[in-house]
Amino acid sequence: MEKPQIIFVHGGNSFGTSAEFYEYLRSCEFDPYKPERVRWRNTIAANLATSHESHFLQMPNAMNADYTAWAIWFDKMIPFMRDGAILVGHSLGGGFLLRYLTENKLSVTVAQLHLVAPVIDNVDCAGVDGFTIDIATWPGFAATIGALHFWHSSDDDSVPIHHSERLVVKCQEATTHYFTDRGHFLQSEFPELEAVIKSI
Repeated sequence: MEKPQIIFVHGGNSFGTSAEFYEYLRSCEFDPYKPERVRWRNTIAANLATSHESHFLQMPNAMNADYTAWAIWFDKMIPFMRDGAILVGHSLGGGFLLRYLTENKLSVTVAQLHLVAPVIDNVDCAGVDGFTIDIATWPGFAATIGALHFWHSSDDDSVPIHHSERLVVKCQEATTHYFTDRGHFLQSEFPELEAVIKSI
C-alpha cells in the first residue's frame, strides 16, 4: 500500500519593483559560516518517514517570487500526486496554495490542506499582489479539499494574524489553530501540525 503524500510549499518574498528587491538584497545579512536553520517541515518529514512520503517543492526564485512561475512549477507536481494528498503551505506558500486551489480543479482529492501563517491579501504585506485573493468575492475552492486547517500566531510580525481571521469567516468548515508565541513559525519542530497529519 502506498504511503500518503505530504507536499510542502515553502514561503518566500515578493516585491512590487526591481528596485525594492535590490534594496532588500542589500539589507540582508550574509554569513557563509552560519549553520543552516533546522526547519519544522524537515522534522515532520523525518518523524513521519515510515508512514508518509514527503515532497519539498523548491519553487522558482523564492527571494523574489512570481505567482505565474510558481504555478507553472507546481503544475509539474500534479501528475505525481495521488488521492488523499496532504498539502502544507507556509507564509507565501500558503497564499500560493490558496489561490492555486481556488483557480484550479485537481485530478486528485486533497485530504488535508494546511495553511500556516498564510498571506491572504496585500494588507500589511506589500508586494505580494500576485499571491493574493479578494476575500470579499472569494468563490471557495475549485479543488476538492477534505479538511482545511489554519495555523497562525498573534505575535506574527511578518504576516499578521488578521490574514487568517478574515478568511476563516468565509470558511466555516475550517479548523483554526491559533497561538500567541510562535511568531512566523520559524521553529525547528511543529508537533501540533505533525499530530494532525498523522491522524489520517
